Amino acid sequence: MTRPIALAPVLALFVGLCYSEKAPTFEVAAITPCKPGTPAPPGEHNGMEQFTFPGGRFSARATTVKYLLEWAYGIIPAQHSEGPGWMGDDRYDINAKAATEHATDDEMKLMAQALLADRFKLKFHHEAREAPVLILAPGKTPPKLFPPKPEEKYALKVAPLTGQDQKIVSYHVTATRFSFAQLNLTFARLLGRVIVNQTGLEGDFDFTIDLTPDENQPNPLDPSLLVSALREQLGFNVKSAKAPVDYLAIDSVEKVAAGN
Repeated sequence: MTRPIALAPVLALFVGLCYSEKAPTFEVAAITPCKPGTPAPPGEHNGMEQFTFPGGRFSARATTVKYLLEWAYGIIPAQHSEGPGWMGDDRYDINAKAATEHATDDEMKLMAQALLADRFKLKFHHEAREAPVLILAPGKTPPKLFPPKPEEKYALKVAPLTGQDQKIVSYHVTATRFSFAQLNLTFARLLGRVIVNQTGLEGDFDFTIDLTPDENQPNPLDPSLLVSALREQLGFNVKSAKAPVDYLAIDSVEKVAAGN
């Protein structure tokens, strides 16, 4: 399956409380509070929810303001203050439409930021706070990254691999036209820390990794499997450290009532 991933972590840092007159907004947007006890979508925990669709459509089912904030600004839970408890508890169905059918994911994220400010009255300020990070540095050999082919588009595909008994034994991950910023947006949530690029490499690359669970690590998305793949399969030197990261301190936010 292909998972569209967000591309705007850097743009998000400059938006903050104010939007320029040219900042994109949704042409129409409907927000409906969900019934209390509505469960989280299956992919939310791993950050795999899809909000953007062809034709400039935005659809978030049973999302929280907390998760929408993280999606819109390309951050993980450790990069913002909690705000009021309802931000992570109350769920909303949000359906919106961009003015253009060809809106990019970057533009849709900016529209979601504007929606948070306009409809949920979200206000915050940026701070630099020290937090655990994962540093990627050059290994002993060149990393197994390859230049993308001209016809390739940005994508992440995960294919289960089965054994002779047809049971899944591994998950083959294929990334095309992937940057280090996208690597961070894709996997930082699973790792619980921001990925810092100290490889000296820039641009887009293709790569593949295999995530193989076992009895000790039955979850294919276990963070230790990913760290091992970055080291052993891609050839990075991976180390844990603490470093300043961008942090969103929430000043105020309001609920949206039914019918708004």
